[in-house]
Amino acid sequence: MYLYSKGKRFSCCYKFASRSTVPGKEDTQIKFTPCNIFQNGSIIKLEQEIISVYCSLIEGKTKPVIYEDTYLLLKKLDTSSKVITNDKKSWNVLIVGMDTMSRARVYSTMPHTVEYFQKHKWLDFRGYQKVGFNTFPNIMSLLTGKKMPTIYKACAKGMNECNELMIWSKYKDAGYFTAYGEDYLRLPDTFSRYKGFKIPPTNHYARPFFLTGEKKSGNYICTAKKPSAIHLLDYALDFTRAYINENFFGMFWLNSFSHNTDNVPALLDNDMLMFLEKLEHTGALNNTFIVFLSDHGIRYGEMRLPIESYYEERLPMLFMWVPFAFQETYFEENHNIKINQYRLITTYDLHLTMWHILKLSKDSIQEIPSEACPQCSSLFVEKTIYRTCSDAGVNDKWCSCHNMAEANGKENNSQQSLKLAVTYIQNRTQTIKTTRCMDCAKLTLKTVLRHHFYSDGTKEVHIIAFMMSPGDVAFEANILIDGNEIKILEPTETISAYNTRGNCVVNPNDRSYCVC
Repeated sequence: MYLYSKGKRFSCCYKFASRSTVPGKEDTQIKFTPCNIFQNGSIIKLEQEIISVYCSLIEGKTKPVIYEDTYLLLKKLDTSSKVITNDKKSWNVLIVGMDTMSRARVYSTMPHTVEYFQKHKWLDFRGYQKVGFNTFPNIMSLLTGKKMPTIYKACAKGMNECNELMIWSKYKDAGYFTAYGEDYLRLPDTFSRYKGFKIPPTNHYARPFFLTGEKKSGNYICTAKKPSAIHLLDYALDFTRAYINENFFGMFWLNSFSHNTDNVPALLDNDMLMFLEKLEHTGALNNTFIVFLSDHGIRYGEMRLPIESYYEERLPMLFMWVPFAFQETYFEENHNIKINQYRLITTYDLHLTMWHILKLSKDSIQEIPSEACPQCSSLFVEKTIYRTCSDAGVNDKWCSCHNMAEANGKENNSQQSLKLAVTYIQNRTQTIKTTRCMDCAKLTLKTVLRHHFYSDGTKEVHIIAFMMSPGDVAFEANILIDGNEIKILEPTETISAYNTRGNCVVNPNDRSYCVC
């Protein structure tokens, strides 16, 4: 404290933070208790999981605050009423996600983490294929196994209305302790666009902690005196330690080191390695499936210009630890999941794997097939080498199982495809609702960045990246040509860095198509 007080007399107090009780503000605001003065060595009751400390100088008129910090401490719940005990047949699940991390990106930016996985024989899935455009559809397909129209309808009035669809709710119903946390809330985070959770979705819920205030400091996003992601990894460790002798399902999602193009995943590499090593010491490796995954690769910026980015964006990372005791007990299942490292798999398969793990832990569980992919199955079931995107529930738009060739811009199909793509963007621009006195500029083609195609029997699909003017906004479009029919495969997304000139739109989803 001498660093802060410079030898002057000071006084410290603490206060607890928790979710707001104001209707409609439960997931966006917090409330504090009064600040209680404490002495060094004071013993206090942990009333909430979030505690803030403030220290002020005693002397002088202003009594300035010289030190403040906030901590996220897991407050273990009463476990005496839980029926499930942690015997050899019950398994825990811990999911740690990093946004916007393809398999290629994690290999190039987090070599120490990857080296740990290889050394300790974690599974590394080469053909893990995304199923939707951005985070929400890929996370929700993992958590629910449902079609997106079903999810949008169920969640229309808020995330609590569809929380019973989430796999963590199924684990909670089976007697598991559950947790969810996500950092870097101003993005916005995964669920806030859909009105968030009025009631905490899991037993432990970290969002209120980050509402105490996240700030950018150089390449870091910090809450109080530590990077937000470190807080979350520490919380995940606390959660694992607290319930290692019961049963738990935890999911922790990190945005702050990888979501944006100016984020640097390499800065988290050593901390992630330390987290994994500490996890070993909890004993979790004997009874816990640990999943390290992402939702998709980089979707915009200069990295999207090479043709390789078409694949990179569609193939997120997926590493998995299979517990020692499981490997020794379930030989066939363990053999199959190893083979599936080299097969086409999706979030639907992973969702069904979560069901399979729960079923193996509690016999009375009735597994629910995936609505979005009825023919999909758990990763404990071997997938055929001939599996197609259609078999795996992946739309043609996102399928990466193609060998593409560079298109000849002078051929009729190439010219027709480009014309349709440009016209589509121009028409879309003209229908966007904007704020008063503002309009979207009419965009015209500036240049073609790349143009490739692949053939699938009688069909031909053209993938075109092109830049429009004014604003230099780039897009990537997939155009299907089938005989005399030519059409756009939705959605057509921007591959530019976030368009800052589109802030006059009424609907935020239209921003990337408008130069105001």
